[in-house]
Amino acid sequence: MPTSNDMRKILDIQDKNIVFEDNCVEYTRFKGRKCKMIKGRLTYIPQECIKCQIPNEQYTVYANGTQISRITLPMSGVHPTYLVLKKQRFKCKNCGASFTAKTPVVKENCFISNYVKAQILDKSSMAQSIKDISVQTCVSSATAQRMMNEQAKRYQSTDTWLPKHLSFDEFKYAKGTLAFEYIDAKEGKILDILPSRDSRTIKNHFISCYSLKSRSIVETITVDMNAGYVNLIPTLFPNAKIIIDRFHIVQLINRSLNRTRITIMNRLHTSDEEDMKKNRRLKRFWKKILKKESELSYTTYHYYTMFGLRLESALIDELLSYDATLKETYEVYQAILKAIDKNEYDELVDLLKNDYPLISQAMKTSLKTLRKHLKHIKNTFIYPYSNGKIEGINNKIKVLNRVAYGSRNFTNYKNRILLHFNQKPQHEQNEKTLSTAA
Repeated sequence: MPTSNDMRKILDIQDKNIVFEDNCVEYTRFKGRKCKMIKGRLTYIPQECIKCQIPNEQYTVYANGTQISRITLPMSGVHPTYLVLKKQRFKCKNCGASFTAKTPVVKENCFISNYVKAQILDKSSMAQSIKDISVQTCVSSATAQRMMNEQAKRYQSTDTWLPKHLSFDEFKYAKGTLAFEYIDAKEGKILDILPSRDSRTIKNHFISCYSLKSRSIVETITVDMNAGYVNLIPTLFPNAKIIIDRFHIVQLINRSLNRTRITIMNRLHTSDEEDMKKNRRLKRFWKKILKKESELSYTTYHYYTMFGLRLESALIDELLSYDATLKETYEVYQAILKAIDKNEYDELVDLLKNDYPLISQAMKTSLKTLRKHLKHIKNTFIYPYSNGKIEGINNKIKVLNRVAYGSRNFTNYKNRILLHFNQKPQHEQNEKTLSTAA
């Protein structure tokens, strides 16, 4: 009996009907790998016949041979572990039916233990490839994927009503293919993922899944400056106000200033020694030029390569003195950043109305884009919502895609994403339980 108790504790088996004898563990080879086989016996006295439900009185149900099953267990040590379980067979005198003893360790007609299935689902919430998970749990990749697909059904949205605040964005799914996703902007919950971001796919999805009444509830939708979304939203969501994500506004003018710097830098790439010196300085201190003016140091001296001991603000002034276009573009860039930081919409409008003949062509194009979306940018200054949560989700999706070496099947990929974001790893659940108990 001590052997059985110890083995059950080692294998985390709660079923006391499984009995282990001395020397029950042996090493052998299975599927070309060295593995650990643990022999056990499952037997008990059934209360009734599972076919006709007649009570087991006066040996109405009697033992009738055994059946051996090889059950996959979580890996114990460094070798795959299997439970070779000799299950008791029973026969009913009343109806003549035969049946096999059952155990909560494994489902009926299944040879993969419930512990292994739980382990697969736990690992699916981490950034691991399907192949790695299958190797660690000693099952095939197809089996691991099938279990994930079954579990993911619990997290697929069946709601016919939409939240009041949405966020739209896309992420790279395969080479040359962008998948579309939308989330609850307030809660950060993924509502659904579509295999394409084209207008037809998005329109058909929302019309088929949500009624006009449901779509009319939506108050705001946060997007980047994608013209496709901006043109499509009024058709699908008649009462929704479009919010242009604040980050994308800053990113637009940031890239324009950086392209201007690169253009000036390349122009200074000549045979003249003084020009090359300016070229190297602009190349080395590109981050300083993109930095907010309010974050520059005006009092502390630092040593800078190619400059010596300087104030940070003085370093910027000298870099801007190399070209009038760069200086004018920089000033417009800083003025727009200041208006966004202060949440001053009227100030931003005044800045966009002005004509700047000396700024670069890249910045002129960006200002034209901002003027085009000015009506929606106003909502950015009114509402607190942004695409921050959906961008964070996309970053995790990219990590998952990279670790998994891509995915050929979109449905499998979507199910993996749903599990990754909805199913917390076991250690997080344990920490939550401990904190609640404390």
